[in-house]
Amino acid sequence: MTRRSYQQFCGLASALDAVGERWTLLIVRDLMGGPKRYTDLAASLHGIGTSLLAERVKQLELDKIIARRDLPPPAASTVYELTDIGWELADALIVPLAVWGARHQLNPKRQEEQRFRPEWSLTVFARRLAAQGRADTAVYDFTIDGERAHITQVGPSTALVAGPAPAPADATIVADSASVAALIAGRLNLTEAFASGAVNLTGTETALQALVAAIPNQTP
Repeated sequence: MTRRSYQQFCGLASALDAVGERWTLLIVRDLMGGPKRYTDLAASLHGIGTSLLAERVKQLELDKIIARRDLPPPAASTVYELTDIGWELADALIVPLAVWGARHQLNPKRQEEQRFRPEWSLTVFARRLAAQGRADTAVYDFTIDGERAHITQVGPSTALVAGPAPAPADATIVADSASVAALIAGRLNLTEAFASGAVNLTGTETALQALVAAIPNQTP
C-alpha cells in the first residue's frame, strides 16, 4: 500500500503521515466507542465508499493503531478495536481536537443536512470520565436530539454504546445536539443550561458530580 508522506523528520509530520488522510481520524473516533464490525463502521461513516474504508482500515492495522479480533460463537464475527497506540492517539489528538472543533469550527446549530449520532459527541465525555480514575461503577444514559446512547464506567475504563442503557442508569441526560456542543465548547454554562431547560440532568449525587467534572470548561 502506497501513501503520501511529508518526508520530514518531525513528530507532527510523521503523525500526519499516519492519520492525516480523510476519514482516518473518524474511524478512530468511532472505535473509541468500543469494538466495531466493518459493517458498523461503514454504516457510521456514510459516504466513505467500501474500497476507501477497506484501505483506511488496512493502513491503520499496518500502523498498529487498530487490530482485528474474531469473536467466538454465537457472535462469530470479526471486529476492529483500538490498540494501546490507538488509545494514546485518541487521548493525544481526538479528544482535544474535538473540543477545539466544537469551540471554533462547529456551527452553533446543527444544519438540516448534517448527520448526527450521539456517540460522536460523547467520546469526549467517555474519555474524560475514564481519566478521572474513579474506582466505582456507573451508567450514564443520554438522549440527544431524540437519539439514545449510554456510557458504562467500570473503574478507570468506559464503554460507549449506541442505544438506551439496559438497566436503570445512575445519571440520565436529555439535551439537544447544539446544547451539548456548546457545553463542550465552553459557550454554555451548565447552570444556565439547566435554567433554560436546554439540558435536563437527573441521577445520584456521585454520578452527577463525575459527569459535570467530565464536561470541558465547567466547574463541578
